[in-house]
This record gives sequence, structure tokens and C-alpha cells, in this order.
Amino acid sequence: MMGQIQYGEELGYESVWLAEHHGSLYGTMPRLAVAAAAIAERTTTMRIGTAVTILPFDNPVRTAEDFAMVDVISNGRLDFGVGRAYQPLEFKNMGLADRQDHSRELFQESLDIVLGLWSNEKFSYQGKLWQLNDVECHPRPIQKPIPIHVAAISPETFSMVAAKDLNIIQAATLMPLAELKVFCVNAKRALMQKGHRPESLDFPLLWITHVAKSFEEGKQRSAQAMKWYFDTLLALVPQGAKAPKSYEAFAAAAKAYHDAGGFPVETLNETGNLILGTPEFAAQRMEEVRNDMGQQEVILWMQVGGLDDRHVRDSMRLFAAEVMPSYKGQAPVVPRALREAPVGGA
Repeated sequence: MMGQIQYGEELGYESVWLAEHHGSLYGTMPRLAVAAAAIAERTTTMRIGTAVTILPFDNPVRTAEDFAMVDVISNGRLDFGVGRAYQPLEFKNMGLADRQDHSRELFQESLDIVLGLWSNEKFSYQGKLWQLNDVECHPRPIQKPIPIHVAAISPETFSMVAAKDLNIIQAATLMPLAELKVFCVNAKRALMQKGHRPESLDFPLLWITHVAKSFEEGKQRSAQAMKWYFDTLLALVPQGAKAPKSYEAFAAAAKAYHDAGGFPVETLNETGNLILGTPEFAAQRMEEVRNDMGQQEVILWMQVGGLDDRHVRDSMRLFAAEVMPSYKGQAPVVPRALREAPVGGA
């Protein structure tokens, strides 16, 4: 992992993003603050993001302290992405099975506390689940504020994030690109109606990506790893009556996948759930999301499903050499739908 991250910085990638998971090979990074601190010591320019830190799994005071420390160690390079988790196995393995049904409420309270501790010398909070009186967070973060991104897949979460004036982390993994475009534009429209400028709306997009000299070469290298990933992911998502409250979007995606007997990579590539192909194809996808969604940052998930390190690095190199120069550093654009129907007063 560290070797790929350092190689990415050498190639000119601007950030690295880490995902918290527990109890299965689907993800093997249980404590993101530890990994982020180690990365901070081995890099100099690359921003360090979490995609995501699972707020319901920890005390929000400790979360605020841990990541304030990461921001200090990295000299202000932290991007703090948060979510509420979606895998019942993880809640069970953490001894927190009773929390999943009210994870949205727990997430919202935890996020309020983290933000309050970072922005106030002393912070008090009287919520349903957490109560604090005159708590201080030390060390103090360098960034004021630390960039916050909230993982969103459901309309309810998109609406909540827009109401709180926060940015979103999007993922094409469980949502076809056409559907994702609608959610993204609606969230940006809501924020622009509140006075936000479009260039300030940074919604990183997580996208499984493998770039090769040809589609067939890329498929030969990565199809098995990608199939393992999607099979493993959707086996961990409950369906039907087993789905916890407020997880309907995850359950619907899992049901569609299982009902179809799984989707071949060609189908997932066509629907935009992943990028698999030549640098030219990847560049077309980059331009598509830039034009239709106003996309400024894409998180390229290249190390997926145990893919061989040689193939990961080759994909990283090809993308950096042949795609990145035409996409990196471009001025922000307003999504196509908002250009065609401008938001009044934005």
C-alpha cells in the first residue's frame, strides 16, 4: 500500500483516500487515523482523505481528537470523509448490532459533535444519544475548517448534506452513472439556491478504474478482481426483510445485482459503475462527468479485489501520462443541467 501511495505522489496524483472496514477481506484498514498518520510521514504534497470514516463506530470526541492530530502531523493535508456504514456484519463484529437501525441519527449527532469541537474552543452538546459539557479538543486542527465530505447514495442523505451546507462523496459503485448525475445535480442546485458558488462545491467521485493499452488487456488483468469485489460487496448487503431501516438504497442495488445473477464487467463498464479500457476511454468518461456533473475531483480506485501490484502501477502510470494532463488543473464548470436552467441568484 505505502509503495503505491508514494508512487502515486511521484506521478503527480494529488490525493490518496482510505476506507474504513472491519471483519472481512472486503476491507482491511480498521483504523484510518493510524494509516493516515503513517502516510503523512511518507508523503509531502499529497492530500490525505478518508472515504470514509465510520462515525457510528466510535466516540465522536475521540474521532475529533484523532483526526485533528492527523491534520497537525500532515501540516494541514487532511480531507475528512465520513459515513454511517452499511454492512450488518461490521456492526455485529464491533458489538454494535443494536446501532444500525438508528445509524442515521447517530451519524448526524456524531458529525455535529466533531464539527463543533473543531470550530469552538469549548463545546457543549445535548443530543438524544450524546451529551457533552464544555469539552475541549486538543490538538487544534491546522485547517480552519478541515474539508468535510459526507458519503451519500440515498436521496435522504443527499438532502441532509445539502441542508447542512456540506460537500458529498459520491460513488459510482452501487449507482449507475445516469442516476448519479441526477442526484449530484440536484444536490448542487440546492446548495446554489442557498448562495454557494458552483466552483466551491467539491463532490469527489469514487470510481473503480483500470486503464490498459486495450479493453481486452484490461479485462484480462482486472475482470476477476472486479468480479470478486462486486460479489463480495453485495453479499454483505442485506436484502428484503433483512434490510435495516434507512438502508433501502443499498438493499435495492444488491437485489438488482443478485436478480441478474451478477453483471459482467462489460455491463458495469457501460453503465458507468466502473472504468475499464484505454486511456482514451477513461478521458471520455472524465470529460463526461466534468461536463454533466461539474466534477472537479475523481478518486480512482485502482487497487481493488487483490489486483496484482504490477497491473495497478501500470494503470496508475498510463492514467497519469495520458489522461491526467488534459483533466488536471482545469477551471471548475457548472453542470450541464444547471447551465441550461440556471439557478436564480447563484
